[in-house]
Amino acid sequence: MQNSKNRTENACLFGSCLVALLCTLTAVSAWADADLIDKGKSDSTIKMLVFPQSLRVIENRASQISERDANPPDPKQIRKTLLKVDPARIAPAKAGEAFTGPVTRDRLRQLAQQYSEDVIFIFRRNLKTGIIRYEGLLYLAKQKKVLALKSNENADEFSGLKTLAQEARKLLHSHKFEKRQSAY
Repeated sequence: MQNSKNRTENACLFGSCLVALLCTLTAVSAWADADLIDKGKSDSTIKMLVFPQSLRVIENRASQISERDANPPDPKQIRKTLLKVDPARIAPAKAGEAFTGPVTRDRLRQLAQQYSEDVIFIFRRNLKTGIIRYEGLLYLAKQKKVLALKSNENADEFSGLKTLAQEARKLLHSHKFEKRQSAY
C-alpha cells in the first residue's frame, strides 16, 4: 500500500516537472522567434558609444512576396541611398547580403559573427495600398543590444529610406559618448 502511494506521488511529481519544463521551453522558443522589427522596442541599459564605429547595412525581406517586392528596385541603389546618407556618420559603412525571415536575437548573433562591424543596421520595406512602410533596427554587436527605429510611410522609394537613415543617425548620436577635453 505504501509502495503504490510512493509511486503515485513520484508519478505526479514527475508529471508536474515535465509540464513545467514544456511550458518553459515553449516560452523560450516563442521569445527567440519574435520578430524584433515588428516588436519595435529598444533594449534598456545601453552603454554609451565611443566613436568611430563601423556600420553594416542589411536589408530584411518579408517572407511574403508582394507584386512590388517580386520586382524590387535595384538593391545597389537602396544600399547606396543608405550609405550615402551615412546614418551614423561612422566609417566604414558597408552593405551586407539581404536575408529573408524574421529578425530574431539568434539571427542577430549570427550576423554579428558573420560581419565584424560594431553596428548592424537592418531595414525592411513593406508595401500597403501604394504606400511603402519602412521599418528597421540597429544592433549593437559588442553589447548585443537592439535599438528600434521609428517606422515611416512614404510613397517615394528613396525618401523613405533617407528618413529611416536620419532616424538611425539621430538614435545613435543620442547614445554617443563624448570625451571632455581639458582646458589646459
